[in-house]
Amino acid sequence: MFLHNSYYHFYYLAQALRRRGWDAITVSLEDPHGPHALYYHGEDINLYSRNVDQFRYNIRAFYAHARKRFNLLHFAGDGQMSFFPENWSSEEPDDILEWRKSGRKIAYTIGGCNSGVAQSSVTQWSRTDGGKSVCDKCPWQHEPSVCNDAKNLAWGRRVEKYCDVIFTEASPALDYQAGTRAVREPTTMCLDPSFWRPGLPVPRRFRILRKNGELLVYNAFGNMDLRARHGRNIKGTGAVRAAIERLQAEGVPVRLVFVTGMKNTEVRFLQAQCDVIVDQLNYGRYGATAREGMMLGKPTVCYINRNEPGSEHALACMSELPLVSATEHTIYEVLRDLLLDPAKQAAIGQASRAYALKWHSADACAERYERLYDNLMNGRIGSYPTEWGGVYSLRPGASEPSRPMVIGV
Repeated sequence: MFLHNSYYHFYYLAQALRRRGWDAITVSLEDPHGPHALYYHGEDINLYSRNVDQFRYNIRAFYAHARKRFNLLHFAGDGQMSFFPENWSSEEPDDILEWRKSGRKIAYTIGGCNSGVAQSSVTQWSRTDGGKSVCDKCPWQHEPSVCNDAKNLAWGRRVEKYCDVIFTEASPALDYQAGTRAVREPTTMCLDPSFWRPGLPVPRRFRILRKNGELLVYNAFGNMDLRARHGRNIKGTGAVRAAIERLQAEGVPVRLVFVTGMKNTEVRFLQAQCDVIVDQLNYGRYGATAREGMMLGKPTVCYINRNEPGSEHALACMSELPLVSATEHTIYEVLRDLLLDPAKQAAIGQASRAYALKWHSADACAERYERLYDNLMNGRIGSYPTEWGGVYSLRPGASEPSRPMVIGV
């Protein structure tokens, strides 16, 4: 069972596992109309209730049910290692101790660069020749309640203590994201390749009116009010805007399509109409916007830092990555080169779709997940074979079972 939301990833991974014959469901404790609902695509069971007593009853009833039904708890959300919100701050959550004592397993998918990784480690890894690091662009750099070495590493120790597998999804091998329990190649951050697909039909209300020959560049920033403050913008939005304005001044017929605060289920219609997708220009690894852009078959720009602490940490997925790397300082040149070369756009877009199908399609991820699960249940967690990156078909005869039951609201 997948507990808490990891954007829409768990939702599609559970569906793909069910297609392989699994009993797999997603469970949320969040208000379905809450502030993060824009980024979710749904869940199988939602235990939330505005009535506190009913909410607690829902969780208790489901936990008792889950102990009988599931062998693996896989959760997301830093600091949320428990079924019960009142246990989230506990170093020894009763339900997790009970779950492990009964022989059941626990897995975790990271939430970001500070998930068990010291800020100082990220600073050192990401520092450029000019001495700047991604942390210098982040509003959380000087907000210890969100990110600091002691806090981040304390969470990493807790995860290491209780979790059998840690899915780090191609992040650099730093601190607790580099341990023997870390699965670093993409496995859980998956997409439905039919939901994001080339040639996606666009409903009339989302159609962009564009002039003849006009080029469109897409850029987005979720939770921008929180994540772009004090003159800091980790996405590099200002540099993208400046590059577009410079190109316009040179006579290039280009327009920026910038999105924030829009449902993730809808932004794909805007992405599908754009010629180039821009993810982020500072961190060094790719995120949801890049995965979506690649799955749509779009040439996608994103700053990529392939550096690892050692050659033994090199990732197969990073060696095959078709993203066009750019920083805030090079985004103008990169966009100009791409926008004025339709053949290059098409070639990169085609390679991007193939990459996304291999590394991020729900069925490919479910196949890798199943192999890891089988190893885990047999007491074997080791290296992650690179040949697991392919696109796989269902087991013969596998079908999706009926929809799981819903416990109270």
